[in-house]
Amino acid sequence: MGRTDNSYNSGRGFGDSSEVSGFLVRRSGLIAAIIIIIIAGGAFYTQSFARVPAGYRGVLMTWGKPEDKILGEGLNFIIPFVQSVELMNVQVQKAESTESAATNDLQVVSTTVAVNYRLNPNAVNQIYRELRQDYVFRVIKPNIEESLKAATSQFTAEELITKREAMKSTFGDILDDRLAVFNIEVVAVSLTDFQFSPAFAAAIEAKVTAEQSALEAKNKLEQIRHEAQQQVIQAEAEKNATIARALGEAQAVIIEADATAQAIEVITGQMTPEYAQYLWLTQWDGKLPLVVGDATGLIIDVNSLLDEQQAPDG
Repeated sequence: MGRTDNSYNSGRGFGDSSEVSGFLVRRSGLIAAIIIIIIAGGAFYTQSFARVPAGYRGVLMTWGKPEDKILGEGLNFIIPFVQSVELMNVQVQKAESTESAATNDLQVVSTTVAVNYRLNPNAVNQIYRELRQDYVFRVIKPNIEESLKAATSQFTAEELITKREAMKSTFGDILDDRLAVFNIEVVAVSLTDFQFSPAFAAAIEAKVTAEQSALEAKNKLEQIRHEAQQQVIQAEAEKNATIARALGEAQAVIIEADATAQAIEVITGQMTPEYAQYLWLTQWDGKLPLVVGDATGLIIDVNSLLDEQQAPDG
């Protein structure tokens, strides 16, 4: 009895498996279609959006033709399998070049330059239409070469060193005008190196040495001239001091003489016979003069008269 049940169950299970297999066979086309639709839907969905990273712009292409519309940063909707996007870098980029050019005095100089540039974000579709992604090799480097030659020819070899900023400005202006035609903006230029011929470098070194020697001699001469001028100034100061001292002393003598003269004038104006006698008496020592005279020329010996007067008394 148990065996009969097992056989029945196993037969029933085999029958169910056959039915499932038959169902799958009959519906295999439908299942494949569903799977294809799902895959196609996923592909369609993913192809419906294009991501433009920061620092880029997207050139919208329809069947390979650049459209006027420019895609900005972020997600942008496009028609799957019909439209595509070409990314254009609008960040500041760098291009370097080393070129040989002739100066105004026909010296050959090799110059290394670095140029920072960027694409015009509003004209990337036109840039792509005309240059694709090859704008560096097709327009930027060739124009750097031409601009460098044009700028170098306006300066002598010596001026490339002494007027470096003017040379850089001239080169930048010429290059900016040339690249503006292609909607490319020059942000900055740098002249990183000048290489002259060995003969010219030796001539520059000799000239610099001569100028330094001349400057040293000039400075020495200026020092000597300054010292001599200081001596002249010192001598002039001493002379002026001597003159001033002499004038001061002379002025003092004059002042003293004027004071004496004024004193004499005052005394003379106040002099009277009585005052003169008074002055004589204040200065008399009490002794009579030995000899006196008058206008007649008579001279009297006062001592002899005194001796005669004393003799009778004796």
